[in-house]
Amino acid sequence: MKSVLHEELFKATASGMNFYNDMFGRPYPFRKYDQVFVPEFNEGGMENVGCITYAEDLLFRDETVTMAKKTELLITVLHELAHMWFGDLVTMKWWNDLWLNESFATYMSYIALTEIKDLHQYSNYAWLDFLDTKFEGVSNDQLLSTHPICSDIKSTDQVESIFDGISYGKGASFLK
Repeated sequence: MKSVLHEELFKATASGMNFYNDMFGRPYPFRKYDQVFVPEFNEGGMENVGCITYAEDLLFRDETVTMAKKTELLITVLHELAHMWFGDLVTMKWWNDLWLNESFATYMSYIALTEIKDLHQYSNYAWLDFLDTKFEGVSNDQLLSTHPICSDIKSTDQVESIFDGISYGKGASFLK
């Protein structure tokens, strides 16, 4: 079943690829690029070299898809695509710098969505969504589990605790 939303997904992918090629001054660095929607996948998306896995929920089957949901999908597509250059081609030495990997991809996804002419209808929604992302980070910062944007990670056991709004939204706000 092909829908307008799925066409937008492919348009965002192709346009995002061109945008990042120009932005980073380097063509897409890998031989292939697959996008796989995975049942019961508990993350929005995950960058793997040449293959992005997405939560099946982002297909929005059998439901009314609001502009906010479309924006969420396209931001996720552009975020994971940005990781092909910054995260997979170039990556952090250790988990202390996870914030830079995730914050940069988050920030770049909003820039891409506002700059790509083929997706101009989303540009007003993009920065509104960015505010939600920013305030998620600010809200996480008020919890007992708060941490600096750049955390001192001693072991891989600690890593899961920094995949949060601080490393994504607050960090992207800092970069902006």
